Order: sequence, then structure tokens, then C-alpha cells
Amino acid sequence: MTGKVPEECRSCRGECLKNVEFLVGLPPEKVTTLLRRAVRLTLPKGGCLFREGEACDAIYIIHRGRVKLSTYDQDGLERIAGIFVEHDTMWEGVLVPDSRYSASAIAMTEVEYCKLARKDFEEAIQEPEVAMRIIALLSKKLHDANRRNLLKSIADPKERVAGLLLYRYRRQTSDIITLRLDEMAGLIALRPETISRKLKELEREGYVKKTGQSSIRILDPDRLMELVNY
Repeated sequence: MTGKVPEECRSCRGECLKNVEFLVGLPPEKVTTLLRRAVRLTLPKGGCLFREGEACDAIYIIHRGRVKLSTYDQDGLERIAGIFVEHDTMWEGVLVPDSRYSASAIAMTEVEYCKLARKDFEEAIQEPEVAMRIIALLSKKLHDANRRNLLKSIADPKERVAGLLLYRYRRQTSDIITLRLDEMAGLIALRPETISRKLKELEREGYVKKTGQSSIRILDPDRLMELVNY
């Protein structure tokens, strides 16, 4: 599909693609081509961008809202592989031929996003500079996945909760982390009530402060780092 640029994208003028790290620096005509082929969509809370087992056929650029990648273990407990927010790009598996999604992408809030078909994405990455950026980003993603797995290996529950808060803090520009107890439970394999108790301990000890039902302000990241030591 190579029609006109969608109406929603006219005011954007390609700003959404500027947030896609491996597309930075593409010639303007390439950006315009990708804009014409992208589809701008809105998904209600609880909706699904894609389901576990479906073919990886697109990349998704999140403009507004939050999306979680989740799956369920044999006991029916949710395991969250990642949470994506504004300006994040979801392209897991799209570079692997005949790959399928290993988790489902569920909207945690109403979500606005762009969807770019795999074939159009593959055209864009023929640029040598883009290919090199992708190699660097894949390395970064592997490092990030290793850190998430390391969190689950921390035996002490309080240190594990502190490690998750520190991990989220490092990935954003704000000092306020927004996560519900069940989301935290899915990320680090602890019961919500255990997380609640450990958050209260961290708050009493001056590491964090709850600012809302699901909002936690990081007061002292350096002390958190000393506590977790990972």
C-alpha cells in the first residue's frame, strides 16, 4: 500500500519514525515511503496487538499508552517479559525468517500506535547504516534480557523488588515508576502480597516513596544500587 500519508500522520511529519533508533538518519524520501505504508491504529485497554504463536509480521511503534508482553506458565500464572511505553518500538522476532511471537502483546491502557508491515521494514534495513544500528540494538536487547533474568535469580525478595525498581528507573527519564503489584509480580515471579510488604519496607527505609496507587518515586537510586549490587 503506497497511498497518501494518513491524515493522523500529517501533523506528525515523521516524528514517530525519528524515535525508532535504527531508522535514525534515513533519507527523507525513505521516511515518507515508510509513513505512507504505516497504519495508525488505536487499541482499547485489554486489547491485543498480537498473540503468542502468531507469525511475526510487523513492527509496532507506540505513541501513547502501555503494552505488556506476557505469557502464562503451566500453573496458569502470568509471566511478563517486558513493558513498552511511549516511543518504544516492538520488533521482537521480525528479523528471524518464519518466526512466531513467543508472548502476547496486551494493552495495559488505551494505546495509539503505528503498524509497519514486515516486508516494508525489511526494505528499510537494506541501508548499510541501518543494518549496523540493528546489530548494535540486538546486542543491547540481549544485555537487557540478561539483566531481567538476573533479577529473577536474586534470592532475597526485598532485593529482587529493589532490583526491578532500579531496572525500570534506568530505562526512563522520570524518577517515578508506574507499575501495579500484579505487573511487578509477573516481571519478577513474586506474589503481589510479598511485593507489597517489601515496598513498605523500602519506603520505611527511605529508598522510595509511594505517590499513587501504582506510582513509586525513587528517592535514592545510589542506595538502591548498593542494596541490590547487581
